[in-house]
Amino acid sequence: MDINPEALRRARVAAGLSLAQVGGVELTRQAVHLIETGKVRPSMRSLRILARRLQVPVAALLAPGSGGPPLPEGSIAELDHLCRGHEYEQVLVRGRALLDWGQPPEVAADVHYFMGQAFCLLMRPEEAMTHLQQARVMFDSLDDDQGRVAETLELEALALQLSEDPRALRVAEEALRRYRAVDGRRPEVESRLLQRLGNILIGHLDHAAAKACYEEAIQVANGVRDLVRLARIYHGLAACNLASGDMRAASELLFKAHTLYEAEERLGGTSSRNDMVALTNDIGIMLVRQGDLARGEEYLTEARDRLQREGLGLHMSHVLLSFTELRRAQGRLDDAIECTEQAIEQAERTRETRALAVGHQQLGELLAARGQRARAEASFERALATLRGAGLERHYAACLAVRDRALGHTALDGTAGA
Repeated sequence: MDINPEALRRARVAAGLSLAQVGGVELTRQAVHLIETGKVRPSMRSLRILARRLQVPVAALLAPGSGGPPLPEGSIAELDHLCRGHEYEQVLVRGRALLDWGQPPEVAADVHYFMGQAFCLLMRPEEAMTHLQQARVMFDSLDDDQGRVAETLELEALALQLSEDPRALRVAEEALRRYRAVDGRRPEVESRLLQRLGNILIGHLDHAAAKACYEEAIQVANGVRDLVRLARIYHGLAACNLASGDMRAASELLFKAHTLYEAEERLGGTSSRNDMVALTNDIGIMLVRQGDLARGEEYLTEARDRLQREGLGLHMSHVLLSFTELRRAQGRLDDAIECTEQAIEQAERTRETRALAVGHQQLGELLAARGQRARAEASFERALATLRGAGLERHYAACLAVRDRALGHTALDGTAGA
């Protein structure tokens, strides 16, 4: 492979590694020295070993291509930097420009990967899948690159999760399995894969399995300082504790996560918009359930304002449903019903199956509390039909139990015992 020896040397110095440390058991110190000084051109296998040790994309070490204009030095590294800085629209602009010139597979695969990541974090999962599937096919065709295949599968699982596609769980499990079969695994990547799997398991209401994933993610990441990753793990663990009714542990973990996100904003000058919205919403709903309605409303208002300010419509239905719970706790049933109806409309626009079902379920509870039994039954039936159609069995069973409590009967439909 034709590489940029100076880019390799700078990456090694930046990583603080010696020639022998970069080579490891696969490459001798002398071989790395010859590659770094431009006296020997590495094979693709050797180049991938070096890139993995230095934690940089292979394309960041390649020499400028001869087809079209020269590949600007560090362009793939720039896409990585832009993603880390949450500048996702810039990733798309830069990525399209690179692809327009035509790039070798090693470069194009990385471009598609980062564009897929950007689309995921812009909450545009269908466009993300287009790029991620192309990236995975390219990575799979390259020798000794199953680690990148696994990382791409993890992003595919995220895109499917955003689309509420049940295949997300299978893809996340496959990503973790593939990565654990790779030599030279990096703890920060394995921890991220475990955290993704935990998030998806929470969506399936399998809180015990999710908690095990988060706890393993913390163990795997021991010594890796990634504030955002740790915050996401704490957030997930908090959700597991909320589900089990351990409010004290949930509260401690949620505020730990909040502190870590704020620290990342101060130290890195960036913020994770989606994460902060979801976390602020969850803190608000926890405070409501603890009876601290005033503080709960402050956090929910902050979450709603963030969404409106940054145009993240995909989370709005969840925040509106949290306001429903708040208004009901305040005894404001009319306002609670209005919030629920707004949440249902929003969920229909954004095609969020679970939020739509929860909306109809909450509306059924509110109507039952008003004594409007017929309308309540109709709302519950819509919730159950939505969950049944999506194959969400655990959610279906939970909704059925809520319906029976609200309406004061135990009559089940034909699938209730399934």
